[in-house]
Amino acid sequence: AERELRAYIERTGGQQGMPSPRKLTFNPGYREKFWHRNCVAIGLSAGFIEPLEASALALVELSAAMLRDQMPATRASMDIVARRFNDAFTYRWERVIDFLKLHYVLTQRTDSDFWRDNARPASIPERLQEQLTMWRHQPPSRYDFHRIEEVFPSASYQYVLYGMGFRPDRSGAARRTDDADRAEGYFREAAALTSKMLAALPTNRALIDHIKRNGLSKI
Repeated sequence: AERELRAYIERTGGQQGMPSPRKLTFNPGYREKFWHRNCVAIGLSAGFIEPLEASALALVELSAAMLRDQMPATRASMDIVARRFNDAFTYRWERVIDFLKLHYVLTQRTDSDFWRDNARPASIPERLQEQLTMWRHQPPSRYDFHRIEEVFPSASYQYVLYGMGFRPDRSGAARRTDDADRAEGYFREAAALTSKMLAALPTNRALIDHIKRNGLSKI
């Protein structure tokens, strides 16, 4: 990864002789209990799965909000609040894992053990396997993610599924909610808007060069 990054930077006119990157290591996972007695783990003390998730800030905000709203008034109620907190965030961390795993399950890459191992059916969480079975015949919906303040709602799963080429099985009878003509109109509208916006956008390299010359305040 480092060799490819250096080659890309040099090939696209970036800095020559880039300094050595600082490599970080971590043990992925989350705590069995987030709230234990009078201690509550929030943020990186609660867990970390992988850099791609970008869900840490959302979990920090959700944790802090629940702690604020549910702060126990007595010692007798603390165990109840702690149990509810642990249940809520065990669920949320498991959904983060499901969402991340979805990217690997759908990949078409088979060029290394890493990609092949992460696409093995045995490595897929049971709940995600069930969801994928359902999504073969119907799109992700609020019935799949029914809790309040889901970190990744059904729309997030739709973006990944269809963006990575997942195609439902449409061989069965059409449902009453299917409206292919209406959907096709939305697709054409989105494609036209995308083409219009792309024409006005600079390339990544042009944007980076502009920021380097002028700073972020003058974009």
